[in-house]
Amino acid sequence: MSLRFTMHRGMGGPHEFRVPLRSNDATDPVRVLTVRSTWGP
Repeated sequence: MSLRFTMHRGMGGPHEFRVPLRSNDATDPVRVLTVRSTWGP
C-alpha cells in the first residue's frame, strides 16, 4: 500500500486522515487506518 497526502497553501497544522481498508474477513470486513500528521506553513 502506498499513500500520498498533499496540502494546499494555508492548510498547515495538525490533520487526521482515515483510510478504510476492506478485506474478505467475514467477522471484520472493514478496518480503519488513521494517519495523523502536522504540516508546516
